[in-house]
Amino acid sequence: MNRKITAIAALTLGLASAAVYAAKPADIIAARQANFKVIGKSFKGIMDEMRKPAPDMAMIKASANALAGGSSKVSGYFPKGSGPEAGAKTHALPAIWAKNADFKKSAANLVAASKKMQLAANSNNIDTVKAAFPALGGTCKGCHDQFKAKD
Repeated sequence: MNRKITAIAALTLGLASAAVYAAKPADIIAARQANFKVIGKSFKGIMDEMRKPAPDMAMIKASANALAGGSSKVSGYFPKGSGPEAGAKTHALPAIWAKNADFKKSAANLVAASKKMQLAANSNNIDTVKAAFPALGGTCKGCHDQFKAKD
């Protein structure tokens, strides 16, 4: 049974990845921007709750789960041809493709930091969440500094 579920999950992930690469650059850019909006909204949701005298841990958990899900998709949303040369509005800098190994490392760091945040949120301990937050913010900033055009 577990092998069947694993095979189905792998097939689904493979088909989804293939769909991203088969899509038009404008569609890929739109999908990645939508994913980054989820990531940004989730990050802000966690930050806003941490500032409250009585943070809502259910909200933090939901945001951390959405953040971890969105983060895991980031590196797949940047195939060649989906940068500024595609003609669609994007803040993605050419450095993503010129320094792709560095970008992939930054994306992997984001995945790791968001999984740590997810674990912290699931601990139901706001101090654990607050301790995980600076590393998460640092991974976002590090990638933005190198690979995202300023707004």
